[in-house]
Amino acid sequence: MTPLWVALLQEAPAGALTARADDVAGRRVGLLCLWRVTGRPHPDAMRADPRICDDAGPRCVVSLASTPSSGRPIADDPAVVHARRSVLRDGRACAVTLLTDDPVSIAGALTIARAERPDEVAALRDDPFARLWTSRLLAIGPGVLGVPVRPTGPSLERYSGQPWPYDRFWNQEG
Repeated sequence: MTPLWVALLQEAPAGALTARADDVAGRRVGLLCLWRVTGRPHPDAMRADPRICDDAGPRCVVSLASTPSSGRPIADDPAVVHARRSVLRDGRACAVTLLTDDPVSIAGALTIARAERPDEVAALRDDPFARLWTSRLLAIGPGVLGVPVRPTGPSLERYSGQPWPYDRFWNQEG
């Protein structure tokens, strides 16, 4: 699967899928830019779960939580695991992805709600990742973010030393 990269930028870079990003007061803060490429397309781009990208997706409201670059936690940090479990357990947000800057560290999280679903948008005001890091609520235009299929298993856990197969269960022996 081709990696997905996400950045909040002021100008539309070449090759990016973009949508306007506004703060909750309706002021433009930039463009949410997404790329499906192997290498990092922009110095500010963070890697995200590719399943959140949908060029036919609805208008969304997101909670963009960012870690300080000087003290980024690792992926299995108990606070990060607890926050992700809390979002998934609550079930109101339509999608969540951790943002990574390198193979080990977490650079933040993007929690997504469909703009036409008040229950999903209300859940963002209590985003567990906002309790950990600096967060901002942003209204995102249509055509970049979608609603991925919910995982079938606990994607945070490991099974026999391998990541749990969150989207399928199959016999690995034959």
